[in-house]
Amino acid sequence: MDQAVERLGYVVMGVPDVAGSADFYRDVGHLTVHDSSAGTAFLGGGYDHHWLRLEQQDQRRGLLRVGFELGSDDALGDVTDRLDARGIAYEEFGDLDGDAIDRGVRFTDPDGLEIDVYTQMLSRGTKPGQNLVRMQEMLHAVWFSTDPVAAHDFYSGVLGFRASDWIKRNAVFMRSGNNYHHSMGIFRGSPERAATMDHFCILVESIDDVMRARNIATSRGATLQKDVLRHAASGSISVYIADPAAGISFEFCTEHDIVDADHRARILEATPISRDVWMQGTSREEIKRLTNAAMGVTSSDEGLARIANSIA
Repeated sequence: MDQAVERLGYVVMGVPDVAGSADFYRDVGHLTVHDSSAGTAFLGGGYDHHWLRLEQQDQRRGLLRVGFELGSDDALGDVTDRLDARGIAYEEFGDLDGDAIDRGVRFTDPDGLEIDVYTQMLSRGTKPGQNLVRMQEMLHAVWFSTDPVAAHDFYSGVLGFRASDWIKRNAVFMRSGNNYHHSMGIFRGSPERAATMDHFCILVESIDDVMRARNIATSRGATLQKDVLRHAASGSISVYIADPAAGISFEFCTEHDIVDADHRARILEATPISRDVWMQGTSREEIKRLTNAAMGVTSSDEGLARIANSIA
């Protein structure tokens, strides 16, 4: 099946204070506020109008919706045909003056997460200046599902995503047309956590940008959800910064693999070393201690921590 989606476009999050969260992502996330109102803010780091949309939500905090850019205008018709064939309802949307999207459709996945797919977004004439953290693109989003295998089947069947790697069958990393190792990751979670976000990731130019982002974040009072590590699956070097208002984290990464079109997905061990290869050589007892600490301290790491703890 053709890969209808070219890349991740944006995530939409509910926050209790749009202005405060916009300031956080400007000061700690290095994003530029492109448009804002009393209840909505659009932020980005490239030519795209936005990578992140913040919406005022007094009751619902965290992930509201994920948007993917299609590889062609014709792909929109292909997607609606697949949705029709499966009896999945969708609605058309698109308002360049309102949401900065030309044409798209919105539907709901099996876990209840709203998904947007669209043809084009408004593009800025110039890229925002980036003297400290040089961002390249919005790379991926990771959220929870009660059944990652069923979620994999849904996204491969409707949007043409392809699995790049699994962690046992408890997490799957799936790639789109740009062939970065993953544009989405889906982790196993409880029914209460289904359709909630673990993190989103911004690709930066080099390890220097990761480290500058890390040091600026801590100097401005932000908390690291996970410190610098290298993932076994994608090969990326990453740091994760906690967003307490939305209850997620966001990642800056570099050296994220681009895989061959015929890449066959591996099934990786469910251990902390799969999450961070630099833990190789660490004692079994220390791995257990770190895993238990992650379970006790950081909720957004709960899914992988529980899996890892059962193996370590």
